[in-house]
Amino acid sequence: MSSNNKNENILHETLKVLLYFFLIALVITAISACGGSTTSPAPPEAVPLPDSQGDGDKNEDPAEQEAFTVTSEVTLIATGTDSASETYASIERVLGEGSIEAPDLFAGDHTDTAHILEETDSIVGPHFVFLAHRDEDFNKGVQSDRQRNEIKTYDKSDNNLLGFEGETMQFEWYFHISSEMSLTRKFSHFFQLKARNDTDDNTNGNDDQPVITLSAVEKDSSGKELQVRHSVGFNTNGSSTSDVYLIRTNFNDIADEWVKVFVQATFAEEGSFVMQITRLRDSAIIVDVNETNIDMWRGVSSDDFVRPKWGIYRSTAEIDKLRQQEERVKFADFVIRKGTL
Repeated sequence: MSSNNKNENILHETLKVLLYFFLIALVITAISACGGSTTSPAPPEAVPLPDSQGDGDKNEDPAEQEAFTVTSEVTLIATGTDSASETYASIERVLGEGSIEAPDLFAGDHTDTAHILEETDSIVGPHFVFLAHRDEDFNKGVQSDRQRNEIKTYDKSDNNLLGFEGETMQFEWYFHISSEMSLTRKFSHFFQLKARNDTDDNTNGNDDQPVITLSAVEKDSSGKELQVRHSVGFNTNGSSTSDVYLIRTNFNDIADEWVKVFVQATFAEEGSFVMQITRLRDSAIIVDVNETNIDMWRGVSSDDFVRPKWGIYRSTAEIDKLRQQEERVKFADFVIRKGTL
């Protein structure tokens, strides 16, 4: 073989090697451009949980303003059953035996009709329906100037469902009231934070008046109002005190709408109270209360507590203003949490 042929062979081999490495470089470049890096991916950043309204920063959960670490959480969720006995049993399994104050459970009251039912819709799914009847329902079997159909936690409930002095709790639920519901100038309570103590000692306000109520009334001048009220309880001489309105707003802003209610309360003499009500249809915030240094405690011993109540508790003192038709108020997806700030 001549020297020229040898040189040509060497040149060909050299070109093949160069072409081989060039092709490898092209492949690596193409892979990198497609995101297939051979280096280990960076760890993902911590992403905050969505707020209770599920709408990011637009409707920031008030609790996010101050970190709340959950220590316990209890839920009460409807299943959609058409059996009233199953509904009542499911409520008592969560809140405790005797936690239902419905007219059909008290002798001498409206006992031939179940007053808490379950239904299902396309917005919140299964939910509870609380009923009220103007002429048939009383107050736990006692005929008076008021009627009651409520569920509650109380001294037979688990301690995780009761707020003791210094503790912080959160409550969440969905809520729906018809625009046709009749109201009076007195009160119709749909949610209460109610103190409990075993004495008649009035030095710390006693427990007769609820600490907080979510209520609706109909004023002659302004029409239907949604109200959040706060009470400091009795005076030391046993006389009642006047409620303070934390907010008064247009009832029609929530009527015929599903809303979500968020509450956070610290139960102390200088406690705190937050309530936010958000309309599901458009995420509009209808109620936004954030009170600090507010008296949220009525106890006189370490056994005393504050507990939630939901349902219909209304005055019948102006019974002529109430319609005879059955009233229906809907609730869904109750959540009760304890935690630390």
